[in-house]
Amino acid sequence: MKAENDEVITMLIKKGIIAEDENVLFTARQKRWYNLIWPGRIIVTDVQVIFYAITWFGYNLETYGYDFFHNISVKKWLFSSSITFVTRLGVGKLRGLPHDAASAAMQAIGKGIRARVTASKEPLRTESSIV
Repeated sequence: MKAENDEVITMLIKKGIIAEDENVLFTARQKRWYNLIWPGRIIVTDVQVIFYAITWFGYNLETYGYDFFHNISVKKWLFSSSITFVTRLGVGKLRGLPHDAASAAMQAIGKGIRARVTASKEPLRTESSIV
């Protein structure tokens, strides 16, 4: 499922951040009141999660592959929600999402991880790598 009408996704495909064969599972944008001028986005594909935000002199981009996740948490408030990733490299957080967007993003991440595990021929861990 490609979002051809979304200019951010087409720009990320042209830059090579999203591969041609990657499927975009979910996208959401921060609410305007949280980040008034340039709201950020979360883009979930079947390979990675991307946080995208426009800045004064370009854009800020954080990508997290599914191999780096340790913990994912979702918090819901009255009108908004947030999603937080604890990875090997640090913590990624996106606040101010619409109310159910963080839960939907977490479900899309679960679909992406399940699709990736079933697509791989080798097991995730072998006994020789544990010892």
